[in-house]
Amino acid sequence: MFTLISRPRLGYSSGMATISRTVQWTLLTDLKTALEVPPPAVQQAKFTVKSLSPNEIAVDVSQALFSNQWAAKINGAIIQDASKTHIEWRVDGLGNKHYKHLIKISDGLPEGLLDDHGIQEAASRVALRIFGRKEIAHLANVLDRGEIVNAIGVGRFENKAGIAAATDRRLLFMEKSIGSEDLTSFSLGAIQAIDLKKALGGETLSINHSGTKAAITALGHGQGDSLIRAIRAAQTAPAPHQPAVTPTVDVIGQLERLAELHTKGILNDEEFQAQKTVILSSQG
Repeated sequence: MFTLISRPRLGYSSGMATISRTVQWTLLTDLKTALEVPPPAVQQAKFTVKSLSPNEIAVDVSQALFSNQWAAKINGAIIQDASKTHIEWRVDGLGNKHYKHLIKISDGLPEGLLDDHGIQEAASRVALRIFGRKEIAHLANVLDRGEIVNAIGVGRFENKAGIAAATDRRLLFMEKSIGSEDLTSFSLGAIQAIDLKKALGGETLSINHSGTKAAITALGHGQGDSLIRAIRAAQTAPAPHQPAVTPTVDVIGQLERLAELHTKGILNDEEFQAQKTVILSSQG
């Protein structure tokens, strides 16, 4: 079955419960630079850096009724990975502005520093309606670390307008409106059949996923083709290369068994030394 993630529809009463959202960031720089850039970006967003260390950053968002901004606590766990730095953000707060807080911070980062998962390149290859541009900017917030977007379209799923995206891991459809957010995800490995129909009103992408049928309709002309090509390419792509695992050799055990054979007279001195040399040389 496909994965349906329904975000709670939020009201604006004083009795709302605090909810959490998580977002994965990858900064295309080393840890030193990654620690220098957030404070100015946070300040530009008019938030406050409460603490900063090589392992964690904490940010406070104060409530601003005039700009419809809810108070929130933002904590980022920092992980260095070669020439990249990952930040796993957790936003705790009221309302439904969690992702917007992080978008404000990202707007203050140097251009090209934040990995966008290939979203802008995919979006540049198709003609997009004005409706989809804001949702595309939000798409990065729902992707996993290292997930790459290969094609994007704007259409309708279950009578809701939203963004369709084919990544290297799944086909997803994200509907985002005031006070709600729905994310439907189809893993590529479970998509058994895929079909495209074209009409004057747009393209319809139909899939059979683990025996369940689903359709994304009203896609722009050419967008359905792009999504299908991306899905099929990802499905047929070779698995990532895994380095060969060298079996662990129990050298001490081999030498002990060899000595036992020598003691019992099964091996003479010359044979014992020859076998011992072979075992020891194999570790060099």
